[in-house]
Formats: sequence, structure tokens, C-alpha cells
Amino acid sequence: MIYLIGPMASGKSTVGRSLAKALGTSFADSDVHIVAQHGSIAQIFAEHDEAYFRDLEVAALAQLRAGVIATGGGAVLREENQQVLRGGTVIYLAMTLETAKRRLAGDTHRPLLAGDQTLTTWSRLYETRQEIYENLADLTLQVDNLSLAQLVEAIESHVIHATR
Repeated sequence: MIYLIGPMASGKSTVGRSLAKALGTSFADSDVHIVAQHGSIAQIFAEHDEAYFRDLEVAALAQLRAGVIATGGGAVLREENQQVLRGGTVIYLAMTLETAKRRLAGDTHRPLLAGDQTLTTWSRLYETRQEIYENLADLTLQVDNLSLAQLVEAIESHVIHATR
């Protein structure tokens, strides 16, 4: 399995769908899986708390069986998830604050980024997770100036060489 990790808005779902298609394999998104079973992420956060959501994330990653899996930005925070990720190939999609600013403009679907301090919160979350992303990654790609096709090609190349 190929796991895509990285901060919110780094393109994990978009890259994952295209990568799965290019590799002729299945795709799953842990957030979509959670929403299908438990309702919207915003609703989960409103009715429960982040710890509850992280529990759902642990269960989702343990259940998902697909060739390519896009994880939530904070999935790496739980040791259980880190163990699951280490069982596959981990691709870290890194990005700068400037790219995050562009991509998050007008996005109202991310409960952890609610309020006026969206970029400050994004930056704080990224800082607390960046080292974990780096330590888990088999391949790190800086997404800022790469097209979707370039990202997919780089991952395909890595996967092909890693399996030889």
C-alpha cells in the first residue's frame, strides 16, 4: 500500500486519485471513509472532540485496504497509525505556508482551521507534525511548484525503483 501524508491542503486526495488511476489500483481516503460512517468532520468535531476524531482515524486506517490511501493531516499523531503507515510506502507531500494560503482561501470545511487565524493555526499544526512526516516518509515531495502529473510521475518512479 502507498500512504500519502502531509498537511491539510497538500493535495493528498487529488494526488492519490490520480496515482491510483496511473497504477491501475484502488484508492481510499481516510477522511471520506470516516464521513461515510460517522457524518461530516465538522459535525464530529462539534459533537465530540479532536481525540474522538483521532480514534475514528485509527479505526479507519486499520480497516482500509486499497493500493493508495490518502490520510488526514493529523493521522500521523497517533502511534497506532504510524505503525500502519510503516507497513507500506509513505509519501510525504510537503508545502510552504504561501501555497497553503492560496489553497485554503475560502475553505470552510476544515474544523481545525475555523476562525480568523487560519494560517496561524495551519502553521502551528504543520510545525508540530513536520518532524513526524519527515521521519515516516520513504519519499518527500515539495508540492508547491509541481503539477499533478509531475507528482504522480515522481511517486510512480519511486515505487517502481523501490520494488526492484
